[in-house]
Amino acid sequence: MNDSSIYKTVKAKLITHGVDRTADGRLTLTDAELFSLFVQLERAKERASFDAVLEVCAKMEAHLAHIGKRQLIVFAYMYLCFSELTPATQEPDKLMPDGKVRKSWIFRRAVSDEEMLIGLWARVRYDAVREHMLRLVYANG
Repeated sequence: MNDSSIYKTVKAKLITHGVDRTADGRLTLTDAELFSLFVQLERAKERASFDAVLEVCAKMEAHLAHIGKRQLIVFAYMYLCFSELTPATQEPDKLMPDGKVRKSWIFRRAVSDEEMLIGLWARVRYDAVREHMLRLVYANG
């Protein structure tokens, strides 16, 4: 993916997540450093590097703390959570005869273990902060 298309892809994905609906959210598009971090997040996701994703998210958290907009980290988790790295559907858990439980997920495409880890980590983080953080994002108009 060339630089021009990755910027367009990142912007389009962020807009689908509603960043353009509030002044706070629009910072993801207008703050050059923050947008650059989202581009780095996309590259880390494309490389399927969990360590790189964690590193970019840590940089993003530091930058957001510096500008007083910690709540915008929710868009990073959303960016990863609503991607092909998380299951499209989950089948009901199945209790096996030996007492074990089988969990089955259906992904949109084949994903590596590391890609699955990125997606599931993002889902856990998003679920933990979404209500509070999105309330803050939308409260600030």
